[in-house]
Amino acid sequence: MRKLHVTVNHHRCVGSQLCMQFSPGVFELNANGQSSVVDVEKDSVENIIATAEQCPQCAIRVEDMETFETLFPPPELDY
Repeated sequence: MRKLHVTVNHHRCVGSQLCMQFSPGVFELNANGQSSVVDVEKDSVENIIATAEQCPQCAIRVEDMETFETLFPPPELDY
């Protein structure tokens, strides 16, 4: 299984909570009402990428820790 590095850009996150609905256990709201990553091992790689794709602000970045490949977002949406 791929090891992931998942981050949330807090300058983009608006706290829609979609990530928490699609990948519960991976994301939670912080004190500012924005998403934070808590445990990437709580969900599959495929579902975490699908969750990132659902973020309305494209605030979630998913990288493969072994290859350093950016799995999401694609270059045209990269922040």
